[in-house]
Amino acid sequence: MTTADIAFGLAVFLLAGTVKGLVGLGLPTITIALTSLVLPLTEAIALIALPTIFTNVWQAAVGGQFWAILRRQWPLIVPLTIVLYLTVWLIGQKGPNWAFLVLAGVLIVYSGLGLLRIRLHIHADLERFLAPVIGVASGFVAGLVGVPIIPLMPYLQGLDIKPSELVQTLGVVLCATSLTLTASLLFFGLLDGPRAIVSAAAVVPALVGMWVGQRIRLRLSVEQFRLAVLWALLLTGVYTFASRVL
Repeated sequence: MTTADIAFGLAVFLLAGTVKGLVGLGLPTITIALTSLVLPLTEAIALIALPTIFTNVWQAAVGGQFWAILRRQWPLIVPLTIVLYLTVWLIGQKGPNWAFLVLAGVLIVYSGLGLLRIRLHIHADLERFLAPVIGVASGFVAGLVGVPIIPLMPYLQGLDIKPSELVQTLGVVLCATSLTLTASLLFFGLLDGPRAIVSAAAVVPALVGMWVGQRIRLRLSVEQFRLAVLWALLLTGVYTFASRVL
């Protein structure tokens, strides 16, 4: 990575951290989406390793429901982490070109669902059976492109969870995801010394951005900002798809 690449990456983390502070999610998604435009996907995934751990631990620790959430979500978390590791081992470390198409599809589907305000409503009786399936699918996506938002996010948002508890639930599940992803990157040599240094440096702008986002949340319309983020992700997904196909 050149100095310009590193400066661009740190600026992206400041922006992504701000978004996470505002709406409770989006740091790895925005970071991967933007940095993958100028870096190989494996490099972009390595960059998010340490910042996502710190920000997700922060988010998982706030709310007072950590153990209750863990007891409820372990059928989702366990298969997600196992499949994530296996995917990095078998496919992810090779960085196949078609992974960019998966990333583009994830961005387009996620932003499209948000813009169209499509939200699932999952009955409690289905949760026991769906959780492992969603975990396996999300683990595969996370191992391939670094972010598990599809199908994880629509699933969690469709559960009968209070809005205040949903933010901490996202933190708990994504914390397990980011820890597993980082361990996998380290084990397979994708997070070596230079990349680890840059990833560690990115923790600072990510946390600063998260703090700024939380302050902005008190003054601006979160809904308007959320829509702007979704449109940005949609356009990034379309561009990523077009640049790989056309």
